[in-house]
Amino acid sequence: MKDRILKGKCPLIILVLVLFTFTLVSVSQAMDDGTAEEVYPSDLDALEEFIQSYYKLFEKQDLAQNYPFLNHDKNLIQNDAKSLAPFYQKLIELRYGLRSRVSILHIGDSHIQSGYLPGAARSSLQKYFGNAGRGLVFPWKLAGTNQPDDIRISSNSYWNRTNAEKGICGYGLWTKQSGNLTIKTNNFFGLDNSFNKITLITKEKENSYDWTLSGNSETPNIEIAAFGKQAIYQLLWNTPTREITLQYNSANSQDIANLYGIVLENNVRGLLYHSVGFNGATFEKYGNMDDFFAQIPILKPDLIVVSLGTNDAQGRYNGDHFERNLKRFGTRLKKAAKSTPVIYTLPPDSHKGGIHNADLGKVEKQLSEYAVDNNAAWWDLGEVMGGVLSVSKWRANALAAGDNIHFTPKGYMLQGQLFYSALLKGYSAHAQRQGKR
Repeated sequence: MKDRILKGKCPLIILVLVLFTFTLVSVSQAMDDGTAEEVYPSDLDALEEFIQSYYKLFEKQDLAQNYPFLNHDKNLIQNDAKSLAPFYQKLIELRYGLRSRVSILHIGDSHIQSGYLPGAARSSLQKYFGNAGRGLVFPWKLAGTNQPDDIRISSNSYWNRTNAEKGICGYGLWTKQSGNLTIKTNNFFGLDNSFNKITLITKEKENSYDWTLSGNSETPNIEIAAFGKQAIYQLLWNTPTREITLQYNSANSQDIANLYGIVLENNVRGLLYHSVGFNGATFEKYGNMDDFFAQIPILKPDLIVVSLGTNDAQGRYNGDHFERNLKRFGTRLKKAAKSTPVIYTLPPDSHKGGIHNADLGKVEKQLSEYAVDNNAAWWDLGEVMGGVLSVSKWRANALAAGDNIHFTPKGYMLQGQLFYSALLKGYSAHAQRQGKR
């Protein structure tokens, strides 16, 4: 296998190895990933995986090179050699068929709810590690808010949005009616989003509602499982599809159906990339959402990415207040996700009151210090996009919106590609380290 890969490409690979080692030298010198050599599968050729993954990175370089203001030298996941080692190893095992699933949960605000950033990252990662499905979605339109372009969910009955119980997607819906829910996916990001498994994130009291497939010739397997006060209702059938209608009925008019999220999967070995975000989200708002943290274990994430801070830096910023909210969020996240590795993405450059938001630097400093103190990694998006005042350059290139806070679909997808590249660099460095053992 190695001979076939390397034949005729030795000079290129040597150059890659030299450049890659030089770029990551500070990370390599400080590395001790805590993975015992004897538990690392001996049949994995990690050095070859490093070479393969770095070839994959070349496919994304042309997009980024169109924008000379990007800071490619800073496009690295910081503090990841030890903190993300368990996650990187799971990815290698996924590639070699030693596990069937690896799951990422990306938490954020309106930058994430729009779907473009996580969608671009998801599509690139799934093309390399395998496409296990669209992952977590929500009936955003039924909740009266915006939805990503690769999913459409509609209903013939009325659903109420609840502000009291906000679940894993940042929203909650309830109904006392019977009716149907139609779910449609498309290939907006260039991947097949067909699915043959649906997981409804609900609550125990909902089990009196009967969910079935409507207009489908197959009879699905149905499973119900409880997670404390939370519950899931799963339907599994044989033939993947991009459109399905769920019928829901209740024999008792007093029953209430609650819905907090829908997970779409297929039976292919690969990666799931769940993304959740709601407009105006802050560390404080997430920190007050009990059901959100209670439902995280349902997704069984192997990595959690947290993209918050933009809204925390808007308005009247107070460092002590922000630190309390960050610590409360982090404490609750650790309790819900146990030892799951975490990446904090520092917020992008933006304006406040028509000028550069100087409070962003304070938020970024607190986030990176918190990551160091809690064995978490971080990715400095603001620095990668060009540093202070770079949002104006993004705006001039039709990458940022007119408010100089949000971004255009193209801009968000560029950010998603940059995050993918940074994550794959970290993964490649891990594979190289394992290959040298």
